Amino acid sequence: MMVKKIILDCDPGNDDALGIIVALGSDNLSLQAVTTGAGHLANDRTFKNACITIAQIGKLNIPVSKGAENPLVRDRLIAKVLDLNSGLDSDRNDLNSIEPDNRNSVQLMYDTIIDNPGITIVTTGPLTNLAILFNLFPSLKNSIERIFSLAGSIGLGNKTASSEWNILCDPEAASVVFNSGVPITLIPIDTSLHVGISDELIKDVRKISSPISMFVVELLESLVSTFKPSILGPQLMPLNDPIAALVAAEPALVTTEKARVDVELSGNHTYGRTVVDFLFRDGKEANVDVAISINIKELENAFLNSITNLDN
Repeated sequence: MMVKKIILDCDPGNDDALGIIVALGSDNLSLQAVTTGAGHLANDRTFKNACITIAQIGKLNIPVSKGAENPLVRDRLIAKVLDLNSGLDSDRNDLNSIEPDNRNSVQLMYDTIIDNPGITIVTTGPLTNLAILFNLFPSLKNSIERIFSLAGSIGLGNKTASSEWNILCDPEAASVVFNSGVPITLIPIDTSLHVGISDELIKDVRKISSPISMFVVELLESLVSTFKPSILGPQLMPLNDPIAALVAAEPALVTTEKARVDVELSGNHTYGRTVVDFLFRDGKEANVDVAISINIKELENAFLNSITNLDN
């Protein structure tokens, strides 16, 4: 398989940090740039955490830049995790960091795409940076091979009853991206939640017995510590964001179906809902390939292999 060049647009956060790590460790990916924005935490924190994560892996030549501070239209949402004292949710001045790139995220995206036509974009946060890029440089969409996005839901939401977090943070931006014409593989929470952080998975990471694997264990355990099972939800903390990079590396890990996906922008109770129509009831063409199932065991193996590779 040809190595796929990617840009990772994210909002670290512990699970986004894991996404950076597996992108760096995958045999099938070549991480060209990391762009950040507000989402899981405020943008200054997500930016700093991306720099910290890359420093822990020792890949000091990956450019990291700060992006959008606020959504296109709505007020900014920030996850309520700032009181946690684990992983990257607290301010980790004890960890080394890399020097950031002095370009903003949109400029770094633009330059990286121009230098690497046919590049793939992986997103694990709100889609603000990408929407701004498309609004400013619409012709650039033709130079992107595909977008892999962990976002949205077919059914229930995880932030509100109808809306998933990454979409709700900036619904208008998501609408721009979904209507961009760029091929998109969407991994909704209905699919991603089936991959949980089990005790066995953490033990397998610990067995790798390296400084990087111990950092990964810290991130995984921090995620597990925040989890509270819900009535209809999963019984394990979902792995979430690393799934996007793993699927970009090995698309066969998921089964997809074509659908029309629109974002509700005006509903009083459904603002930010991803309306997924597999039957094309409105006569609109498909704009997204939606992941409807996932090979859990193979994905876990890919996750472990990427961490092992970083010590070779």
